[in-house]
Amino acid sequence: MRRQTLLRRLVIAAGAVLVLVMIAFGPMVIAHFTKTKATPELATAEDRSFPVLATASGVLQPGNLQNVNFTISGQVQSITATVGEKVTLGESLATLNDSNQQAEVNAANYAVSAAQAAIAQAEASGSSAQVSQARAQLAQAQVGLIRAEQDLAATVLRAPESGTVLAVNGLPGDIVSAGNSGFANPAANGGSAVANGFVVIGNDSSFVFWAPFSQVEDVLLTVNQVATVSVDAIPGLSLPAKVISIETSATQVGGVPEYYTEVMLTSSDPRLRNGQTGSVSVTVATANNVLSVPSTALFTGANNATQVDVWSGGQAYATTVQIGLVGSTLTQITSGLQAGQQVVLSPAGQTVLPSSPAPSAT
Repeated sequence: MRRQTLLRRLVIAAGAVLVLVMIAFGPMVIAHFTKTKATPELATAEDRSFPVLATASGVLQPGNLQNVNFTISGQVQSITATVGEKVTLGESLATLNDSNQQAEVNAANYAVSAAQAAIAQAEASGSSAQVSQARAQLAQAQVGLIRAEQDLAATVLRAPESGTVLAVNGLPGDIVSAGNSGFANPAANGGSAVANGFVVIGNDSSFVFWAPFSQVEDVLLTVNQVATVSVDAIPGLSLPAKVISIETSATQVGGVPEYYTEVMLTSSDPRLRNGQTGSVSVTVATANNVLSVPSTALFTGANNATQVDVWSGGQAYATTVQIGLVGSTLTQITSGLQAGQQVVLSPAGQTVLPSSPAPSAT
């Protein structure tokens, strides 16, 4: 009897514990087995129109940026150019000590005078051979004078264009070597955009953007196409622009031939600076009423195939597609999808195709 009573009590206690467990954890267990799977964010494949873009990274520069250097070596005597100053074509920017060049001009003038005197004397009392020799000496002396005068003129550094002085990289007393002057853009300098001339001149009120485009995109570019430039240092800033020049010769960028394109900004911002990096998107075509999906639905699957996750019956099916025109947010689908099918945005990306194909749109 005692044993039966004890057994009954144990059964009652176990039942009570079970009831308490069900009360405490029952709703969680039920919810776990009955909750529905969340539907991912979806988009519908449908006919749309959108601009087709060619995009590249590049560098911002003031318009007509030029390095200006002395063409002969010497010691800097004076610098008249100051940063921020507006200068005109031919205006003096700096000078070299010209004592040697002035002495050469004086000597050349003396040689010319001596040759002229020799001609006069030969014509008065000499033979025809002596006259010819004197005239040859005069011609040689005149060539020497021209060279001496050119060297003297080269001691004055002059502005090759009207613009604003953006930098002066020297001081009076410095010894400078002969250098080249010219535009300081990547296309003219093998991909380098460094402006490091003795004086740097440009248009500080107008900016251009230089960017290298691939061979495939280069053939799509034409002058006057509209573009948009964004600057890495100024998030959220997008500036309208247009293509103004396209290089016809390739520049090796990382061992790959690319073609530099100059894009002029049609509006500005006071925060823009020479050398800022960014990207440009050029509208090269328009896709009209083509089957497309958001580009975020695309991923690379098995065998490097371009795929989308087609959503049907609560399940995602990795489906291989062929793509066509590409816009900033949309991509044309030329095969593999039908209008009306839904695709998963930002898919996890299966690496293996499902055993059965995704159901067709109805």
